[in-house]
Amino acid sequence: MRILIIGATGNSGLALTRAALVRGLDVTAYVRSAGKLQALLGQDHTPGLTIHTGTLADHAALTNAMAEQDTVINAAGNATIDPDFGPMVQSVIALAEDALGAGGRLWLFGGAAALDVPGFGVRAADLPMIPKVYKQHLHNLAHVSATALDWSMLCPGPMVSAPSGQPGAALRVSADCWPVEGPSPSGLFRTIRILKAFKQRMPEMIVTYEDAARVILDNLAPGGPFSCKRVGLALPPGQRGAKPGGF
Repeated sequence: MRILIIGATGNSGLALTRAALVRGLDVTAYVRSAGKLQALLGQDHTPGLTIHTGTLADHAALTNAMAEQDTVINAAGNATIDPDFGPMVQSVIALAEDALGAGGRLWLFGGAAALDVPGFGVRAADLPMIPKVYKQHLHNLAHVSATALDWSMLCPGPMVSAPSGQPGAALRVSADCWPVEGPSPSGLFRTIRILKAFKQRMPEMIVTYEDAARVILDNLAPGGPFSCKRVGLALPPGQRGAKPGGF
């Protein structure tokens, strides 16, 4: 299978690139610097890897990289860091629809706040107290949902690097809603109950970049169980992750 990884030098993109090469996939990486990627991989030449260089603003170069790919994975950008994250991702979506055509396979990243809250018919990012940066995932979701692509949006909590560099135990994986227990169904102040539960459950949704990469690579084929769905991730029951610096 031929896959394109956009942003292959970032934490998520690098984990995806390494794992995809181990699986023997035909990987094309789209990065700003080929030298940086080669240094991160630890070698100048990696069998199975083709590198295209350019920026996300270089539509011609990015479209060329997407040509004849079976799956495109956008790992570029960070909603909490990049002020133009939303428009940037939406540009990738539009280019992918043109390059891949109807039914083309696209994976992109969102966040746990874009998942449905179990039993409430709302997403945490819909609530007024959630920072605006996380609402960008909802805009990207609306944009990709309006296309003819066979898309999936990975919606993890905070991500960290695996100390071993390898994925861990099998995750809990959900479609469209939280992969963890939802808020209490009754009581006063619905919004507060949702936000409290979201904060309490978040450590369960702290997964590694390597675990996230495994879920994506296990579900590259079109028409799978996560076709046109958001994908939630959580550690096995009873486990809680820790993000450096806390929340």
